[in-house]
Amino acid sequence: MLALVLASVRTRLWQYAGALLVSFMSAGLLTLLASVLDHVHRADLGHGAERAAQSLLGLVGGTSGFAALLLVANTLVLVAQQRRVEIGALRVIGATAPQIRAQIVGEAVVVALLGGVSGAAVGTAAIGPVLQWLIQHGVLPTGPQAGFSPIGFAVGLLSTVVITVPAAWAAVRGPLRMSPIAAVRDAAVERRALPVGRTVAAVATLALAWAVWDRYGRKSGVHEAVNGAMALCLTLLIAAWLLLPLVVRPVAALSALPGRLLSRCTGRLGAANCGAAGQRVAAMAGPVLLAAGLSAMLLCGNAVSQATVTTQSAVQQQNNAVGMRILMTPLIVYAALGILNTLLLATRQRRQEFAALRLAGGTKAQLLRMLGWESVIVVLSGVLMAGLVVTVFLAGLSARIPPHLNGAAVLPWGSLAQVVAGCAGLGVLGVLVPGVLVLRVRPVRAVRSAE
Repeated sequence: MLALVLASVRTRLWQYAGALLVSFMSAGLLTLLASVLDHVHRADLGHGAERAAQSLLGLVGGTSGFAALLLVANTLVLVAQQRRVEIGALRVIGATAPQIRAQIVGEAVVVALLGGVSGAAVGTAAIGPVLQWLIQHGVLPTGPQAGFSPIGFAVGLLSTVVITVPAAWAAVRGPLRMSPIAAVRDAAVERRALPVGRTVAAVATLALAWAVWDRYGRKSGVHEAVNGAMALCLTLLIAAWLLLPLVVRPVAALSALPGRLLSRCTGRLGAANCGAAGQRVAAMAGPVLLAAGLSAMLLCGNAVSQATVTTQSAVQQQNNAVGMRILMTPLIVYAALGILNTLLLATRQRRQEFAALRLAGGTKAQLLRMLGWESVIVVLSGVLMAGLVVTVFLAGLSARIPPHLNGAAVLPWGSLAQVVAGCAGLGVLGVLVPGVLVLRVRPVRAVRSAE
């Protein structure tokens, strides 16, 4: 089995490239943060320094780990969908569902270990410069000494496996539920918008969101109000991501209005494609939802926190700016990788569809315009869902924060507009660039090629 797993990873490494990069970055970041906490603890600098390091690990590591989990899950879902024919063929010749599941989960573990080991090594090497930077900007006091941290290395390495294994296990369930004959013929249709397991997880997440909101509501203070609203937003983003396959059709229909109104042919065709492939659109819109939602949550939460400071000194402003840079940098990189990788996989998966359209008389320009309208639908779907979650987040803040405000809280509309524009740009590039590459293949060759 190990030899089969290694051979399979080698032959389809390009499919796992996104998961490999996310595992590498996640391992490096978590190794770095856990090592910083370990060195601060060893230096015995007091409760304040340890609390600052714990906040870095909890907030930055938790947010990044959450984003990495969902992005890896998105990638593995698309990889499993692309292997429907292979999975069906294996089942026809006698392979059992546990054997196929063990192979695919094993491949994901190999990818996670490759990314985890290399990422943990890079994170260990970066401890010295990062500690210096944190001390220079007042995040940590002087005293911690750089060096190898076994605890940090273990946290970074194991985190990738913890993130990848459940994602791979969930991703392979869909193809294994299909009839082997339908999978081999690649003729299965989307029967149920939301699997039972995903439905249960969504309901449990909504219940958790309510419990978190109620728990923080029993406490007083500005930090509790902001933290409670941010915890509510995080859990609602998870629930929205889980519910995307269910709600993406009406949201995509609304997002398709510009294409239907402005383009009679390619816009309408793009809308019809998105309406007929809700699960694919949900997988493509997921990273946009996470990128826009998490960025808006951090930007709005920081703006409200600024408005609650009693004495707005230059030092406090500098610390807030440093904190935002620490939070936003990994999030932006994760979001860019997730959006581009997901859209690239989903577009490349449609080689035969594009070839059939070209053989039917469609030109490359028409297909690219169709893909452009599809990218608009995907981006708008993700942004609309993120906007709904952020609206609930802001409503919660407005209910609990007014007693602590020292002035009107001004939302960062300019930064929010930049987030939306960045998601839109990445969405268009993530569809059009692989689309151009796919359309360079001769239609007859693409039709004959296997998935």
